[in-house]
Amino acid sequence: MLSTRAVVLLAVCVLAGATATAQEVTPGNVTLRTQGRGRPGEILRQALAQPFVVIAPDSVARLPRDSTIDRTVLVLGGDATVASTVHGDVIVVDGDLFLHPGAMIDGRAVAIGGGVYPSSLATVVGGTESFRDVTFDVTREPDGRIHLDWRVISPLEIETITFPLIFGIRLPTYTRVDGLGLPWGPRLQFDTGRIVIDPVVTYRSDLGELDPSLTARLGIGRMTSLELRALRGTFTNETWIQSDILNFVYTLAAGNDYRNYWRADRAEGLLQRRWERGATLFALEVGARGERAWSVNAGHPWSAFGRNDAEAGILRPNPPVRHGRITSALAGARFDWERQEVTLSTTLLTETAFDAPDDARFTQGTLDARVSFPAFRTQTFLFEAHVVRTFGDRAPPQRFAYLGGGGTLRTFDLLEFGGDQLLFFESRYSIPIERIVIPIAGPPVIMLRHMIGMAGVDSLARFEQNVGFRVTVGPLKLDWMIEPITRETKTSVGLSLAR
Repeated sequence: MLSTRAVVLLAVCVLAGATATAQEVTPGNVTLRTQGRGRPGEILRQALAQPFVVIAPDSVARLPRDSTIDRTVLVLGGDATVASTVHGDVIVVDGDLFLHPGAMIDGRAVAIGGGVYPSSLATVVGGTESFRDVTFDVTREPDGRIHLDWRVISPLEIETITFPLIFGIRLPTYTRVDGLGLPWGPRLQFDTGRIVIDPVVTYRSDLGELDPSLTARLGIGRMTSLELRALRGTFTNETWIQSDILNFVYTLAAGNDYRNYWRADRAEGLLQRRWERGATLFALEVGARGERAWSVNAGHPWSAFGRNDAEAGILRPNPPVRHGRITSALAGARFDWERQEVTLSTTLLTETAFDAPDDARFTQGTLDARVSFPAFRTQTFLFEAHVVRTFGDRAPPQRFAYLGGGGTLRTFDLLEFGGDQLLFFESRYSIPIERIVIPIAGPPVIMLRHMIGMAGVDSLARFEQNVGFRVTVGPLKLDWMIEPITRETKTSVGLSLAR
């Protein structure tokens, strides 16, 4: 019969994988000796105060498929790959965290002293965080104790010229306007990483264009930064509906692009100041923007389905924009707060135009808010809001926002409602079916959903709403929604990470 000590060591070795020699560590032997400044130390302090599993690999810790861990996983002094189910956070200290398809993390994926590299087929409920500029030295004592000491990444560890991701090729995009958007460029870092310059050229296959961009970031102390950007590109106001990766997948597979587009030359600068205390982040930013915009037609990129759909699919035309310049002042704020599994995240950006087509003078604010908290047992409640409010004159069409169809009000046409005023709320109540555990996918989840919203020009008409449910099994989902008044229904299948 194996002792409890032997079982724990065996489990740690299995989690660490064949390529890593795991050191036996008990949670009580891990001490945060120097917490340091900011969120990384607070994240570790909170993790060490709750049940957790410790892995101290010599090379790479592997959390394989078909395994479930019922608490937070702390990987100290090495990289980690995750393809398993973790009922808690996964925190890597002094290493990188790689998410593999099938991974399901109930909490956060955090890398301190490294980066989190996501997978579109992995689920991270609490989101990802990377802290590359600080780390914690992992000191192992002969008696098995481990001490963690905060440290700023040494300037000697920062290379002047690097090529991010794959030889400088950044994350590609795929849209019904650009086709394949393939950005490439080196990253230049000076003054021990305080100055970062990103010159990037993006090839847009369907437009046949090479769009240049230049971004420069200057760190003014640890909490203040200045960012300057100049570029020619394809722009949209609908990134809040789906992420770039999911929009890539849906456009390529089904011809469903959840965005409207226009083209523009843009230059802007933002000065940001942050305040951090424990698990609370508050930031303010001010800046200016100049933009020259013009309309763009939908192209003819390839898609597996929906290639000939001119109304809702890949050939759907873009609403025309007002050609001309917009010169404006920018101001924004961000507030993130977390305590005992209750999280709040809000961002606000306001734009006040001093020069716009038709001599329009307007101020437009865009608010995104997200609140989540635990309910009964493992059930959770999530509330999200997206609000666009315009004051003064009517904003030009390139500042219109849209909703309708997949990702928002599913029983209506894609982006059916639009204007310079928008209000959209969504509530989700998630119920994991814990008695059913599917290999790799984990337990299925039933989600009760309610969405209400409207968009319009100058004012909002009667609000429309959808109610229904979603069933998710690993990376897949089944949605069923109904419009309560007309009784029109919509059923769809897709990826669980989508809205």
